Amino acid sequence: MDTPKSSTMMYAATAVAGALVLALILPGVALLGTTAATTDSIGPHGYVVLSARHADGSEFYHEESHNLITDAGKDFISAQIGSTTPGSNGANYIALTNTAITPAAGDTTLSGEINANGLARAQGTYAHTNGQSTFTVTKTFTATASQSAQAAGLFTASSSGTMMAENTFTAVSLSNGDQLTITWTITLS
Repeated sequence: MDTPKSSTMMYAATAVAGALVLALILPGVALLGTTAATTDSIGPHGYVVLSARHADGSEFYHEESHNLITDAGKDFISAQIGSTTPGSNGANYIALTNTAITPAAGDTTLSGEINANGLARAQGTYAHTNGQSTFTVTKTFTATASQSAQAAGLFTASSSGTMMAENTFTAVSLSNGDQLTITWTITLS
């Protein structure tokens, strides 16, 4: 026996409406008995902006790139958020190197870290707007002699400490008086 077209369309419309209602009532739950999944995810990631200027203020270098959050950095973030004894300082020290490196999740130090010529590790300025998922750490280094740099690390202390993130960039050569500004943006979602 043939079902009239209007009856078939009514059954189809009812099935679609039922599926939509179920989807609205149970967001994040898959159909057919599979395990529920959350729709929220937190994954820290960083973005680095570098700008180099001559002593007269003219920009001669600009680069933007994503960085790597190290395993130690993920542990540090977890401790800061959930531990009963978080670290006494955030990750707001920036270090530079002129050593060609390949960032790796297991890195804990910045190979060949520069300790002279105005480019030694230094504390940057932390900024965050309440309600936002990002914070920045910015530092302007002023070269006191000729020096090149091609990688940076974000640390929790003026020496040693935890390297939370690292980044490589095209090598930039600075002359005495040139400035290199690094802005590290960390996003927590």
